[in-house]
Amino acid sequence: MFEPRVNPDNPEPRAACALLLDTSASMGGRPIAELNAGLQVFADDIKENTLARKRAEVCVVTFGGRAERVSEFQEAQHFQAPMLTAGGATPLAEAILLGLSEIEQQKNAYKQNGLEYFRPWMVIMSDGTPTDNDTTIRQAVDALRAAQARKAITVFPIGVGDEADMAFLSSLSTARPAAAMRDVKSFAKFFEWLSVSMAQVSVSNTQVSSDAGLEQSVQVALPPTDEWRSA
Repeated sequence: MFEPRVNPDNPEPRAACALLLDTSASMGGRPIAELNAGLQVFADDIKENTLARKRAEVCVVTFGGRAERVSEFQEAQHFQAPMLTAGGATPLAEAILLGLSEIEQQKNAYKQNGLEYFRPWMVIMSDGTPTDNDTTIRQAVDALRAAQARKAITVFPIGVGDEADMAFLSSLSTARPAAAMRDVKSFAKFFEWLSVSMAQVSVSNTQVSSDAGLEQSVQVALPPTDEWRSA
């Protein structure tokens, strides 16, 4: 059965957030367990906000062995945290390209249904270095930076653990350096922060009806990150 990418019965403007999550072998054990627990915190918390639950839409792309969309975009009120497992290499660049494609398709669905939308977010969390070939890495970085230059997306790169390639992660964002997570116990705090942040965006008046409008849009002030971020 065909299912539309958006619920046409919900007239609220939409805030799309793509979560790109490292599920490579190095995330095995406690890290993947804490990541799963954090995702559940996010799913529960964002449903508590009466506006964000209808406006925020969440997609999950994992990269462990291959890049894969494990949860399509859906309204936060219906979002169910997937149970992730760890294994394989770290095709981060492939995940970025997939995430950009998912966001673009979602924006097109908004426009086709006459829905306004906020600047989409992409959260990228990794504990290592991308294992894609150089061509794919260059393509992904260039595409991501070009999208940011058009204000078509806001990118939040997050490094997890001591082996995260912070220099590469920082190269993915034109607005801010990558943030290092304090430790794997901080996944829950990060996702609490993300839920509050998405709620703040959802109640702002920064929604637009076209990509041209995004170029004039501003970034909403976000809550402090000190509860999960390494100093």
